Amino acid sequence: MIFRFGNVKQLSLLLVSTFLMMFSVQSNAAMSINELERIGGVEIKSWLSKGATASEPAAIREQVILYIEVSTPRWFTGGTRISAFGMPDLIVKQRNQLATNYTERKNGQTWSRQRWEITLYPQQSGEYRLPKVPVRVQVSAPDGTNVQGTLYTKPMSLFTQLPDASFTPNKPWFVASKVKISEQWQQSSEKLEAGDSLTRKVTITADDTLSILLPPLDSEQSIGGTKSYPKPSALTDSQTRGNYQSTRTDETVYILTTGGEVTFPKQTIRWWDSESQSVKEVTLATKKVTVAHTWRSLLNTYWSQIAILISTSIVLISLMIFVSRYYKYHPKPPWWLFQQAVRRQDWPKVRTLLYLKGRKRTGNLELKRMHDGDKWREASEHVQRQTPTKENSYWLWRHLKSSKEQQCVSDLKGLDKWR
Repeated sequence: MIFRFGNVKQLSLLLVSTFLMMFSVQSNAAMSINELERIGGVEIKSWLSKGATASEPAAIREQVILYIEVSTPRWFTGGTRISAFGMPDLIVKQRNQLATNYTERKNGQTWSRQRWEITLYPQQSGEYRLPKVPVRVQVSAPDGTNVQGTLYTKPMSLFTQLPDASFTPNKPWFVASKVKISEQWQQSSEKLEAGDSLTRKVTITADDTLSILLPPLDSEQSIGGTKSYPKPSALTDSQTRGNYQSTRTDETVYILTTGGEVTFPKQTIRWWDSESQSVKEVTLATKKVTVAHTWRSLLNTYWSQIAILISTSIVLISLMIFVSRYYKYHPKPPWWLFQQAVRRQDWPKVRTLLYLKGRKRTGNLELKRMHDGDKWREASEHVQRQTPTKENSYWLWRHLKSSKEQQCVSDLKGLDKWR
């Protein structure tokens, strides 16, 4: 069939007019999501798992789930998207990216439902005014068309409080359930010595919390004889069939810098059990290890004592050399000669030294008259007439002690030959 140019132009105008009329009719007939909600073609509900009232508040740092449920008596024709929102001192996470889909009979109709979960972690006590949450949906209308738009949840309040007065800001704590804590130690060698390493790994696994809220291992403690090198924390958050689990692993490498006994103090981890509503804690026991010294660590540890010992030894040796050289050409002091004579049991020399010292002290020529008392006379007679003893000789010498005994040196020059 052959058309003339004029007929083709008229046919094109007719088709365009028909298309515009059809689009206008469809546009006028299109239903908005709010109109569909008013006639009961779609519903949205939201509620909190805990803390919805001031009489039953949630605990600070406790996981609270914001449930958002969208339903329709027909079916969903597109994906549902929930807009993120944030508030000061409130951690908001959509940890489960999939909704729970199910159907339910209502007034003789089968409703398709999608239930979404938003996890909230309040960090302060008081009231949080949760805003309206935009939810983008697409459902089938009664006339068979697809209707998409944004629905909003109702604003709500979340009430929180400190779960127990024993929890203070200066000591770490968290809120969770089904908590498991494990500790592992690993040595670089079976027999530790200075320069070896010791690795400590602490793992905390808990439900209904976030890994960033689990307390870290206190690696800032000053532990004598070590240098600590903490590794970056390993944080893991997961969910399985609506169960939220978090894991935190802290690993610290300690370099043993010196020998001796190194003590790693105990650490206590405390938390509020959201299931039993009680305070619980686990204490990681004190660990002691014995580290053998190396020559380098021995010098590093006791360098000050070694320096003092060496200096003292040098002074003493120098003094001994000086004294030895001095008395090589000078008479020795009377007390030195007396001790040498007693040690060698040279009793004639002991008697002579006692007599010389007593004469200088008292001026008497008889030993028994150099001191008063019966004991002195008895001891002096024993020294002169019998074999002296060490105890008796030293007792007589102490009682003849004089501040001027150095004057006896000149009288004793002739006694050096008795050495």
